[in-house]
Amino acid sequence: MDNSVKKTSGVSAYMNNTYKYGRYATIFAILVMLGVPSIVCTVFGIWPSFATVAAAAGPLLALYVPTTISEQMTMIPVAGNTCYINSIMGNVMNLKFPCYLNAIDSIGATPGTEEADVMGMIAVTISSITTVIIIFVGLLLLTPLQPILESPVVTTATSYILPALYGSMAISAFISTTAGPYKASKKPLVAVICMIITIVLYQFIDFGKNQGYVMLGMLAVAILVAYLLWKSNIIKLEKKD
Repeated sequence: MDNSVKKTSGVSAYMNNTYKYGRYATIFAILVMLGVPSIVCTVFGIWPSFATVAAAAGPLLALYVPTTISEQMTMIPVAGNTCYINSIMGNVMNLKFPCYLNAIDSIGATPGTEEADVMGMIAVTISSITTVIIIFVGLLLLTPLQPILESPVVTTATSYILPALYGSMAISAFISTTAGPYKASKKPLVAVICMIITIVLYQFIDFGKNQGYVMLGMLAVAILVAYLLWKSNIIKLEKKD
């Protein structure tokens, strides 16, 4: 990084500005997301009752609240200030976060450093812009492409999109040997063991809509497995060159 970057209390001006404007942008996004429907409901007098909202939101909150908590607990310590734009734009775990990881891996940056935050922010921002452009083009071509999109071949293929996304995300867990500023050659063992535990549990327990809680539980299991493997000297940490 450029040593000429102005420092403020040990943190560069770039980082301070990112945190400041990130908070502003987050507050603005929340106001827009909640303000627009509030204004529409007020103008047209169509406010739903609390019971209606609770009935619709209850099952969704039960599913997504624990999932979101687990995502934030695992993502923020790694992704740093990119979490601001991640939370605003969405598609975090299946798009933005992988972009961040690939970007910092391409330059050999360590998560949590300013170098990783700068490169990650560039990657996530470009990813967000690309997503918006693709959605915009898709809306324009929705009608002309409707016969193709509704064809049996395409509808069959789209049912495999999510498995393909999660499969590609899992690859990094099974091949990555980095652990912050360290190298851990046997780190993929953690992912393998956790995968086996999850598969075994799935055979005996119907997770149903409790996937979010399972993610929180497996987060603790992954930390415990990594600690035990490190403590037993199976996983050895070596300083990166």
